[in-house]
Order: sequence, then C-alpha cells, then structure tokens
Amino acid sequence: MPLISTTIETPLCPMRAATTERGICLLEMGSPERRSRETAELEAAFSKRMIEGTHPLLDQLAGELTAYFNGDLTAFTVPLDTPGTDWQLEVWSELVKIPFGETVSYGELAARLGNPGGSRAVGLANGKNRVSVVIPCHRVIASDGTLHGYGGGLSRKRWLLDHEQTHAGAGLFAH
Repeated sequence: MPLISTTIETPLCPMRAATTERGICLLEMGSPERRSRETAELEAAFSKRMIEGTHPLLDQLAGELTAYFNGDLTAFTVPLDTPGTDWQLEVWSELVKIPFGETVSYGELAARLGNPGGSRAVGLANGKNRVSVVIPCHRVIASDGTLHGYGGGLSRKRWLLDHEQTHAGAGLFAH
C-alpha cells in the first residue's frame, strides 16, 4: 500500500495528513517547503510513494481533530507509525505523556529522559516530529516560559496552547 495523504481542514489551518496501513505518519501545518521535505523523508523511510486518497485511519484522525478543536478530546487514540531514531522515538513517546493543558520545559523533558542538560537534543527531536498536535510538541516551552521553535510557526503554537488552556480551565501558560 502506498502512503495515503489528504488535507484536513481545522479551525487553526488546513493540515496535511498521511497514513501507512499501520498508523498516521504525518500531520503537518508548516510551510510548503517543510511539507515537501517531510513527504520526501517519509517516502524514503517507508520506500513507498505518497498519493492523495482516503483511508479509515485518516477518517479517524479527522474525527479526533474535530473533537480536539471543539474542546471535547484531550488525548488522541489514532494509531501512529512514526519512523525516527531511537532518541527521537524516546522524545516523542515522552511528549504524548504531557497532559492536555500542561507544558514542560525542554530541560525538564530531557531530565525525564535521563539526559540532564540535553534540552537542545530534545529541541532537535521535537523539530523532527512529523505528527503535530497528536504528538504534542507544542507543549514544550523554554524554561523561562517563552515559546521557541515550532515548525508550524510560533503564532500557531501560541494558538494551540491558548486553546488547551481554555478547554483545560488551567492558567498554566505564560504570555
């Protein structure tokens, strides 16, 4: 089966999604250049072409995104298929443990992974996350509470954090 992709309209922006037969491998809102690079990386990683189409996992993702953006979903259940290095997979696995409406610093995440002082390595792994929102890299912020490095742009990172703050009822985010 080739990689199947589609565009999902969301209140934030149109998002490009793709899936394998096992799980979602792409959910991107960044620049066309970023989407193009990630498509090429995925085609190489899976040795498959990406084509436009439909798939039940893309339908599940679209439904879960609708619920998330409506404030009715705080954790995604759609299966993922995310190729990466061992370190990237460790970081991404830890990202999905960050509760909805909460943030952690790059340094705190590095310490959780047994790599104190590895905040830059966490940031680099975050930047390679191809499944934004579902793997919530937007929940990682600088130790001083400021926002840094988000492939979809800092304004979208702020939007996602504000959205989660509103629906979690918590005042956890610095402005």
